[in-house]
Amino acid sequence: MTISPIRLVAALLLAVCLGCGAYMILKPQTFHYLKLREGEVVEAGTLLKEEQIEQGVLVLGSMFAKQSTPLPNLIPWEEAESYLALPLSRQVAGPMPLFVNDFAQQDEKGLSQLQDETWTGMSIPVDNIIGVTPYLEIGDYVHLFASFEDEEGAHSGLLFKNMPVVALQRELDGEIPRLVAVTIAVKLDEAVLLTHAIHYGKIHLAKAALVGEKRSGIGDSAFAQALMRTKKRWSSEEEPE
Repeated sequence: MTISPIRLVAALLLAVCLGCGAYMILKPQTFHYLKLREGEVVEAGTLLKEEQIEQGVLVLGSMFAKQSTPLPNLIPWEEAESYLALPLSRQVAGPMPLFVNDFAQQDEKGLSQLQDETWTGMSIPVDNIIGVTPYLEIGDYVHLFASFEDEEGAHSGLLFKNMPVVALQRELDGEIPRLVAVTIAVKLDEAVLLTHAIHYGKIHLAKAALVGEKRSGIGDSAFAQALMRTKKRWSSEEEPE
């Protein structure tokens, strides 16, 4: 029994097509990503240095070729330079791949508010971080509690609630980053109140809950009005026991 040359050619063409298709599916693809070098430990709030990072390589099947990243939030190596300008949101230790959520991102809601002429950003110096985690991130929300004195004595209350954090300032205390200032977005009339509170009173920050209402603004209106009436600076002297 002889095989027709046409059938033989057709079979060869089919085999070639199947082979090419299998190769395209199984052909290895490489993805280059941002990776922290072995032995490197970087604290939250600090910036990465070029000598602390290296290029990692993942070998994948071609089915991943059309995906921007094979893993969600994995940072492509070609974007590494832009992430050197962002502080880390948590401590990281190498060797490990770096992800987008390892870095403190800009708060889009807060920044959009600052583009409105009725809003402004105000920085609050932090000299007492009780109630504020040093790992506070841009995009978090904080409550502002204030204390002030008048002729009737000392008073404390909730001045602002759920205020968006739009910037953070940290300084290195040895090898440990220390939070020194928090910038929040406030309306212009709220900025006047906050300026008065910083000048005549004492401010304490507390990180707001991750869930629940996020309507920002003045917390206790009666307390805020009483604070605006005071003209007595908060005493820095220790109270007698």
